[in-house]
Amino acid sequence: MNLSQGTIYHFLISDGRRNRVRLAEFVDGGRQIGVHLIELSRIDFEEAVENGWLQEDGPADSTPPWLVPLEGVAIEHLENRRTSTKESYEQKVNKRFAAISSLVARRDEVLADDDPDALINAEAKSMRPCQNAARLRLWFYTYVVFGQTKWALLPPLHRIGAWNREGSGRTKKLGRPSRKGRRHGYRCDVVMQQMILKGFLSHKSPHKTQNKIYSEILTREFGCVSTKKNVQPIEYGHPQGKPFPSFPQFKYWISKMISPKELVIALQGKHGARAKSGSKGSFADSLINVNQRIEFDGYYISEKLSGLIEGSAVDSFCVVRAVCALSGMILGIGFSEGKENMAAYRMAIYSMACDKVKFCAQYGLGISAEEWPSAGLSGGMVLDRGPAAGYEVQPEIHWLKSVELTPVYSGQSKATVESSHPRDKKTLGQPTHFHSKLDFVQMAKREILGVLKANHTSDAGLRMDEEMILAGIKPTPHDIYTYWSMRGRDSSIGIPLDTAVRQFLDVRPAAIRKDGVYFYGRKYRSRALEETGVFDLVARQGVINTSAYVLIMCVRHIWIEVKGVLFELDFVRTARTSLGTIDISLRDLQEIDQIRRDRAADLRDERPAHDQHFDDRFKQNTGEDWDAGKRKIGPPSKGGAALRDTADYKRFKGDKK
Repeated sequence: MNLSQGTIYHFLISDGRRNRVRLAEFVDGGRQIGVHLIELSRIDFEEAVENGWLQEDGPADSTPPWLVPLEGVAIEHLENRRTSTKESYEQKVNKRFAAISSLVARRDEVLADDDPDALINAEAKSMRPCQNAARLRLWFYTYVVFGQTKWALLPPLHRIGAWNREGSGRTKKLGRPSRKGRRHGYRCDVVMQQMILKGFLSHKSPHKTQNKIYSEILTREFGCVSTKKNVQPIEYGHPQGKPFPSFPQFKYWISKMISPKELVIALQGKHGARAKSGSKGSFADSLINVNQRIEFDGYYISEKLSGLIEGSAVDSFCVVRAVCALSGMILGIGFSEGKENMAAYRMAIYSMACDKVKFCAQYGLGISAEEWPSAGLSGGMVLDRGPAAGYEVQPEIHWLKSVELTPVYSGQSKATVESSHPRDKKTLGQPTHFHSKLDFVQMAKREILGVLKANHTSDAGLRMDEEMILAGIKPTPHDIYTYWSMRGRDSSIGIPLDTAVRQFLDVRPAAIRKDGVYFYGRKYRSRALEETGVFDLVARQGVINTSAYVLIMCVRHIWIEVKGVLFELDFVRTARTSLGTIDISLRDLQEIDQIRRDRAADLRDERPAHDQHFDDRFKQNTGEDWDAGKRKIGPPSKGGAALRDTADYKRFKGDKK
């Protein structure tokens, strides 16, 4: 209970020899702690307990209440914090315990005495040097009540200096004298403290330094101005001589009135404070299944690629990865033609849904099913704010449970995928660039194989539990994913390939002709499409314009829909087709198609002039026009003249032979 003389604590000391119970009453007066005994008969004590007049307030304490702030703190740490070590804590405690050691040895005798306090007082007077009786009683009862350990005798030195500096009646400036003189500056009273706090809350900004905030508080809240007197340095002053805080006072009281966390946020912003804050734990700590939470993010390839036609250095593309938050395994990859866009995110989702052997084959890569064992979508996706913020969650998409958009410029909100991005080594000196020999499709193949490399070689030891270590699992994302997936801890949602193609791939125009499907001038066919008879139908009716689904980074395969059925078509290669032109990107195919169209248009424009050129050369050589003669009505005559000309022609032909 809180009383005027301090806090009173009662602790039970049972006397088994006589029919009585004693309570040790400790009185904490702030600057001094006292103790005395309250004695009850056992009958009165038990009656009070049965009637509820006395109640047990929790288990017995092993630490004195005045030492609770130091409970659990190592003595070595307390020693290291001290500035003066004339006498160590252990020496202080041993000195006190030596004073009560004889009483501790006769503890039962002392507690069984009719007047223990008088016995302890007599002991104090008989000691040399003489001890303070009240202090000796406090040490003895503290030792007996609180665990019978010598460290219960530790003096409460942590409470030194806790007096109220802001009491009424004080006008003198506290603290050590200023370097500019003993009377320089003003005392920071409660009114000044509130003005400092009000000004800081009004003018704080992560874009301002503490000096700037301090200047604005002095000029706008306290009305100070900067002055210069003769050769004296420029300093702040008040026109009317009113008090204002110094910069150290401003920093001290701001740190006292605002929590450290809020102060860092105010001075450096939320993102700056978060970057310098301690870890709040891994996202994987709250997950139990793989594919339960998938994080998406994109990065740009720093290398310059080789153009398909001229081979010059061209900008690379953006790669989007989908990473499992529990295992760290990369489950999907997508590409964008240039800047990061939503098509790359849809492609990454498409690759998640696909069987990876099938997906890699679409890029001309052969892998085994064990190398990349994931297939299926996740119900929880964390997308980057930006192009992915426009992802349309249609009502018919039943597999998606939640879409989370991370805060702006907050990489830690998707730390799993951010940490998996490739990093380039930073070097000083003149700027350089690396011109890769790879084109777009070759670089996409390298990035896919880079996913396999990361899944099988990255160190994911921090994601492993003890049971996985005992099971001999390698600390790689691939092995962790396989471990949980084989035990049914897999939240992946299966989706048919045709559904994935329709929902996530780009749609572009195509044309069905009698000999194949033409997509930007390139021909595609498949045996299944031929069996539908669509080419026979086109042969009778002409060209059918349709749409094709395509992977924008590799047009080895396309998909078209005929009579509601989706067909995968392969690029038709001739005997003259080189292997290097099989796998090209959609952008390259469009560029080639545009070049083909431009050349055809140029030929159409040049053909009349070319025809006239050769007509003129013929006339110069023969003296007759290319189409000299005249058109007559009816069939040609078969008279004598015609018969003679025919006989001459036959005779000339025979002579030729």
